[in-house]
Amino acid sequence: MHDKFLSVVVTRKWQLAESYHAVELQTRCKSELPSFDDGSCVTLVRDDVICKEKIYPLCRFTSRPRAYVIAVRHDDGDTDAKTADISLSQGDEAFIVTTRSPTVILDGRTQSLLFAGGVGAASIAGIAKRLALAGQKFELHNFARSPERAVFRKELDALKSESRVYHHFGLDVDRLEQATSHAISPAQAKTQIYCSGPPAFMDLIERQARDWVYPGNIHKIFLGERDRVAP
Repeated sequence: MHDKFLSVVVTRKWQLAESYHAVELQTRCKSELPSFDDGSCVTLVRDDVICKEKIYPLCRFTSRPRAYVIAVRHDDGDTDAKTADISLSQGDEAFIVTTRSPTVILDGRTQSLLFAGGVGAASIAGIAKRLALAGQKFELHNFARSPERAVFRKELDALKSESRVYHHFGLDVDRLEQATSHAISPAQAKTQIYCSGPPAFMDLIERQARDWVYPGNIHKIFLGERDRVAP
């Protein structure tokens, strides 16, 4: 059933932050993995019975040939089944379904606002890098429960010389809504908004952004579980 997918095996695993790890995937054969843009995601499948897919952010951490590195979140006892990632241990096999690159509008005349939550910081960091390389200014807000759980914090801080980067830690629901609303409220209609993180977080950003920008300018980078459509 997986003949049309590319088989990979977990070769390395290391911690990125509290409850978050990087997982290296390498092909079993000599097949080259497709190249990808910063901010891209990969869809993996492991169980062909329940037909569940998981979407993970791709990271540029490896120099090994025929390898990808993904960022994953692990169940820490305070995570529901939908947001926790499947267990990936060294030697495990998985199958790459597809890779996809998010749409990034490279237009110096428009402002970009970026919002990251949890492991979504990996995707947002990639998008921010693409904007920075194009010489575009942006404002980025990263949300985490604590500094110890902040994924890609160093990578995001490295972009402070290019644009404005803010970290928000331990906010409750009300303070989160206030922080995101305050960040979005000055936006012009043509502002591009990118967000990645838990579904409720992205829904909040989208709901607030619709009061200020064109709907087509809101870009949600989905991660996590997806039901696979049967062929």
